[in-house]
Amino acid sequence: MQNTHVQRVSGPNLGTYSFDEFEERKQELARLKEQASSFWQQEKAVLVAHGIENCHNILDLACGPGVVTRKIKSLVPNSHVTGVDLNESLLNVAISDSRQDGFDSPTFRQADCTNLPFETSSFDFVYARFLFQHLCDPSAAVAEINRVLTPGGRVVIVDVDDRDLSVTPSCSSFDQLTRAAGVFQSRGGGNRHVGRTLDGLLKSHHFTHVSRQVQVMSSDQIGLNSFFRITTQFKVEQLPTELAGQMRDLLPEIRRELTSVNATITAGIHVASGLAC
Repeated sequence: MQNTHVQRVSGPNLGTYSFDEFEERKQELARLKEQASSFWQQEKAVLVAHGIENCHNILDLACGPGVVTRKIKSLVPNSHVTGVDLNESLLNVAISDSRQDGFDSPTFRQADCTNLPFETSSFDFVYARFLFQHLCDPSAAVAEINRVLTPGGRVVIVDVDDRDLSVTPSCSSFDQLTRAAGVFQSRGGGNRHVGRTLDGLLKSHHFTHVSRQVQVMSSDQIGLNSFFRITTQFKVEQLPTELAGQMRDLLPEIRRELTSVNATITAGIHVASGLAC
């Protein structure tokens, strides 16, 4: 039975990512899908290690086009899996794609992660990947996660920390783009260094058994061009118009410089977990 309805809501953009503001939305959609698929085996291992296979009601926050939500459903087919996102365009993609899976699909709902349309203690597992770097009020999101989790239910938050982003050998044009993206994301209320704060956020909302680990991901795993595309190139779209144009013109130079020195890009992905009180 297909369970692919979406409930519509209205609301402002909650942070520094807005899919509908991208000039190249088809390209960004392809990037989101590629990002979700490229490291799924590593991501799956994290989820299994945190007990997702023993959970019955699972919430995927900021699910985007639903790639990971659908993979979670295939991992735990007897569980109810719900994906929520604020962006209607991405949810429509998630619904359309899920109809092709051939098994019971996740439920998708449009929702604000700081004001979720669910009863208290509705879920025993909440997953949030690459959401918190964009939020102007991450504490509000953690409070809402705590509310919708059952006592003893687990949250897993996965996000970046640019302190752990590096290129070997160094590449000046790459550094220029990532610095600019970090500055303007910060001005918009986001935080490219949110990874190191995640365990503290959970503890401040009385989660127990809190842990934070760093998973290393590298361009050596999936190829330089692919890794650059899914982790870095999209940042151009989040810059002010004039600077975005300059950086877009710089992209071919960045690729040439990276390729010419056979560079390796390494990113540290922070995985924070805790149990709701």
